[in-house]
Amino acid sequence: MNNSISIHKNVILVIALLSTLGAGTPALAFGQLGHRIVGDLAQNNLTDSAKKQINMLTNGESLAQMSTWADEIRSDKNWHHAAPWHYISIADDETWQSVTRNPDGDIIEGLQRFEKVLKNPKASQKDKWQALAFYVHFVGDIHQPLHVGHRHDKGGNTINVKWFGQETNLHSVWDSKIIEQQQLSYTEYSEFLSRISQAERQQWSGHSYYEWAQESKELRKQAYILEKNDQGEDDLRFNYVFMNKPIVEKRLQQAGIRLAEKLNAIFH
Repeated sequence: MNNSISIHKNVILVIALLSTLGAGTPALAFGQLGHRIVGDLAQNNLTDSAKKQINMLTNGESLAQMSTWADEIRSDKNWHHAAPWHYISIADDETWQSVTRNPDGDIIEGLQRFEKVLKNPKASQKDKWQALAFYVHFVGDIHQPLHVGHRHDKGGNTINVKWFGQETNLHSVWDSKIIEQQQLSYTEYSEFLSRISQAERQQWSGHSYYEWAQESKELRKQAYILEKNDQGEDDLRFNYVFMNKPIVEKRLQQAGIRLAEKLNAIFH
């Protein structure tokens, strides 16, 4: 009987430990919040025609739901070749004419390629679904300034910082930490960001993928102005959030409106 009790207690301890570990590693789930916000903003700005055609293609799956698929497949070795499609590397002194592009593809090439698939009437249903899932995801990625990043630090991934005292890296801060710090669901956050003027919509429309990327390239400088604690460590807290949350939120809005604009044109 004592052995049974002991085993039962050990099982409970293991379950509790696993639950604690799970609670302490929210990066994947929360990191996808931004993509869902972009998808939801776009969904709410689709024309009736585009909404109907997309619903037929996705069997009713929303843009927010499918927006995270391109990250979820990263653990599948059959999709490892897609990793370079999520970003593009360019130095401050390089131009889009002089930059050496990754021969395995990059985010601009990916957006161009998947737009062609979506416009191709001969493409299969499966190919079009995958193209749409990648496209929705990449429109979000290209608006995150560190996805148009420096090669030497892999878009801020090798810049170790603290976030309210917890170890992380600069890329993760811009991918997820600033967004999740607001403690809103993607639908709540999308609703918060939905107040976009007609003047802003007009100002943001009609731009090329290169122009989107150039905006991110110029904005990324702000990301490197780091907040330090009393020990002189890079410890990003409320001042960093105050300075950069408006940038993150504007990029989410622009991505959502531009995604809708592109899809409305494709599925006219």
